[in-house]
This record gives sequence, C-alpha cells and structure tokens, in this order.
Amino acid sequence: MKRQIILGAVTLIILMFFINTDSFAQTTPTVTVSTNKSSYKAGETGTLIIKFKTAKKVKIPVEPEIEVTLNSSEVEGLGLQPVSSEGGYLKPAQVKYKFKVSSNVTKGSSVTISGSIKFGYCNEDSGICKIGTKNFSKTIQIK
Repeated sequence: MKRQIILGAVTLIILMFFINTDSFAQTTPTVTVSTNKSSYKAGETGTLIIKFKTAKKVKIPVEPEIEVTLNSSEVEGLGLQPVSSEGGYLKPAQVKYKFKVSSNVTKGSSVTISGSIKFGYCNEDSGICKIGTKNFSKTIQIK
C-alpha cells in the first residue's frame, strides 16, 4: 500500500513537470524588419514592415500595443499604422511603422535604422502570454 502511494505521487510529480514544461516552452517569435523602399531622399517618409514568424499555435495579440523604439539620430519615428486583427490577434502577423529621414543627411550616404521592438505573444492552447523584445538594424541608401 505504501509503495503504491509513493509510486502514485512520483507519477503525479512527473506529469506536473511535463505539463508545466510544455506550457512554458513557447519560443519567442522571430522578427524580420524590412523597408518599403531601399533608398530615400532627405526629409522623405518611409515605412518599416515588421513581420513576426511564430511557432504553431502562437499568436501576436493587439494588446498590449507593440512598441517600436528607434536609436538612430538620422531617422525620426512617426508611429505605428493601424493594424489588421482577428479575435484580438494580428492578422497577418505584421505591423507597419512610419519614419521620417532627417533633412540633414548627405546625398549618396547610407543610414542605419536600428532599435528594438517590444511585443506580446500568446500560446493558443494554454492561454499563457509573454512579452518579447527583439533588436533590429536596417540600412537604407540616401539618394
């Protein structure tokens, strides 16, 4: 009897470990950043296209709002464009962020747009949501 109780307790502990490990195992989505054009004029506005590649059954929620921080002095952030969503999640899993190239940049030079993206991601099955942050860097040409 005592042996059966111990065996049952050990089995329960092992099951709890596997359930918890699975629910916390979601990986942070991959983020890719591109621009709507490869070259810009000084003072021109452009768009960063931020795409999220998620694991199966992981989605990017609309709330909390995605935060984009730019670290470049040659580019000013103008903000996120309205997003498409379905059921409170991005659909498609991408956002667009407007920026403006400084009017002081030199023609023929290149400018690196760098920064970070903070976003939420949720597991559809477990309902567990996490916050992820990814850094990015994208070089544009000045014409």
